[in-house]
Amino acid sequence: MLKSGCMARTLTASEALSWYFKRRPAFVKDICHHVFFANRNRGVDRKFHAGYAIQAMAEPARVNAFLLQQADSLGLDTTIRTALENDAAEMHAYTARMRTYLANSWA
Repeated sequence: MLKSGCMARTLTASEALSWYFKRRPAFVKDICHHVFFANRNRGVDRKFHAGYAIQAMAEPARVNAFLLQQADSLGLDTTIRTALENDAAEMHAYTARMRTYLANSWA
């Protein structure tokens, strides 16, 4: 069971999987927007977009980690498992880069 951050309810693994892939296009678009502008800008703009990118990744990364823990019980096929693993790796890399930008926005 996963406590949903945006709702006052608990999601089962199958509900969390449905939530994740239903909202994936929207949060990928939001994350990519902020990562693009954080990479492109410097100074205050870079910090702004880096902070928003980290915020945009928080909930999807948490749900993704939960789904990967529950992958065996969900009986995920290899394409879904690979997509979740790739998303986790990308969000981890983006988070590390955005934290670097927050630490030094002029680098």
